[in-house]
Amino acid sequence: MTQPVDSSILHEIVRIIDSRRKVPAKVIVKSKEYLLTYLEDHQRRLEEAMSRYDRDLLNMLYGQLASKIKYQVLRRVPARAARAVGLTPPKAPAAKKAPVAKAKPAAKKATPKKVAAKKAAKPAPKAKAKPARAAARPAKKTAARR
Repeated sequence: MTQPVDSSILHEIVRIIDSRRKVPAKVIVKSKEYLLTYLEDHQRRLEEAMSRYDRDLLNMLYGQLASKIKYQVLRRVPARAARAVGLTPPKAPAAKKAPVAKAKPAAKKATPKKVAAKKAAKPAPKAKAKPARAAARPAKKTAARR
């Protein structure tokens, strides 16, 4: 007994073939992933029709698709169940934080030499050059020049 092929799966296969120009091995319909199995001859004929850009043959093959394909839902195992079965390794326990060393009671002030050395090591900010606009603008006429 064969299972009836859901029409939304067939429509998704046709959409992928038309848009990507390749025969899909998996499709996602209504947030479920399906693994597709084609008859070898049918898959080869689909690829051949695409390579020749033969729309008539491709449409005929689309019509036969329901009888030439099998699909099955790929199950997504929840993480807890997968760990219980042993498919994924368990999560590592959170590492304890190492004790933080206490700060020194009295920090010495930096000597003027160290401050000068830090300032010298820091690059000076570059001054941004502004374009000379005064030369580009015509001079304003004063009342005496009018």
